[in-house]
Amino acid sequence: MKKPRTCDSARFNTGVSKCQIDFGKMIGAIIVPENTKLPAELTAEKLEKLVHAESNERVYGITRFVEYAKNGGEAQTAANGYGPEEFTGFSARKDTYTLKSFSPELHAAITRTAHLPRSVYFFDENNVLYGLDDGTDVLAPFPMSCIYSDATPHPTSSAKSSMTVTFAHEDPKQAVVGFDYVKLDFNPAKITLGLVEVVLVKAVEANTYKILEKVGSYDVTGIYGPLIVLAANAVITGTTSAVTYDEGTNTLTIAATEGTDVRLKAPSVLFENDIKGIEQVSA
Repeated sequence: MKKPRTCDSARFNTGVSKCQIDFGKMIGAIIVPENTKLPAELTAEKLEKLVHAESNERVYGITRFVEYAKNGGEAQTAANGYGPEEFTGFSARKDTYTLKSFSPELHAAITRTAHLPRSVYFFDENNVLYGLDDGTDVLAPFPMSCIYSDATPHPTSSAKSSMTVTFAHEDPKQAVVGFDYVKLDFNPAKITLGLVEVVLVKAVEANTYKILEKVGSYDVTGIYGPLIVLAANAVITGTTSAVTYDEGTNTLTIAATEGTDVRLKAPSVLFENDIKGIEQVSA
């Protein structure tokens, strides 16, 4: 007897779930490193830790979406000679989301890395996480050939400034065939806010510093200074003594070791010390 041949792709069922989901509006995305997945038992605590993880493991959230437009991803057919139309595949698919507001920091960050392939999960207003069934028990992300943004940074005569983010699917057919989802028991939009780039700059007095956002130089010393004082040397490199915060001048006093640079430690270390949402970069 010849060896039987199976063809899973030929399965055809028209039944629907006995508990159909009411798909909500998409409000955000979670970008993960290529060929990685979110944990099987995803919790708010695990996701927040991943947002602050080392760069090779870190996930990046983008919120909040206020509009969605699908471009492409349609079935393609063609006729061979005078034969009938036959299915040939799907056209390239791009999903474009309009953000609630324009963010120059986000626009710059996405543009810097637009050439990199990434993978993405999406989530909606009902805390449903969307991805792919890849044959395992863990929801997989949608692979993207690129992610890029576009913006109108200044208001026009009839509209305010705006920004969009476009996700170009690597495999439009798989995005349909493998479409799957899980219901979360927490709101990911409150956690996937991303990290703000900050710089540590010297103030007027010796050994005094301020923490400023890199883009726009907003002073966040008053927000993070007291938290840094509580953790002191655990979150700062290059210091030899205690760190103090002066509320009057809104500065940190840090005695530095001679010949070393004073720096905040990695976001993962800051997170362990209850300092969230920032990452120091070069000025």
